[in-house]
Amino acid sequence: MKRFEKITRLIPLLEAEESHGKWFVDNRHEGTLEDPFIAPYVEYGKAANELIFMVHECVDDNEDLAVRNYREVLESCGLPDEESMLAADVAKCDARCTLAMILYVVRGDRFCEGFLLRHLENGSMLKWMKRLEEIDGE
Repeated sequence: MKRFEKITRLIPLLEAEESHGKWFVDNRHEGTLEDPFIAPYVEYGKAANELIFMVHECVDDNEDLAVRNYREVLESCGLPDEESMLAADVAKCDARCTLAMILYVVRGDRFCEGFLLRHLENGSMLKWMKRLEEIDGE
C-alpha cells in the first residue's frame, strides 16, 4: 500500500458524489426552554465521512511526519492561516505540509461546523488529496 492511499483512494468517490453533505437546520422546534432548537449541523455524505476517519488513520500511520501539531507545521511552511493555505502553490508543498493542511480542515470541522464541507465544495481538499497522490507516485 502506498503511504497516503487511505486518503487518496477516496478521490474518485468524492469526485463522483453529487453532494458532499447538506446542512440540517431545525425548523420543527420553537426554540423555547420547553421546545429547544437543535443546533444546525452538516450531514456528510458517505465518502466525506470516510475521509474524516481515513485522515486520522493516515496521520497515525505516518508518525514520522509529525503533523499532529498541524498549526505549528503550517506556520513553519509559511501558511499561518486558511487564506494563505488556499493561496499556496500546492505543487511546491511536501507531504508533511500537504497532510497538515488536510488535517487542519478535518480537525477544524470539529470546532467550526461545515468547515470540511466548504473545503470539499471549493475544491481545495481534492487538490490537496491529489497532491498526496502525486507524492506517492514519485
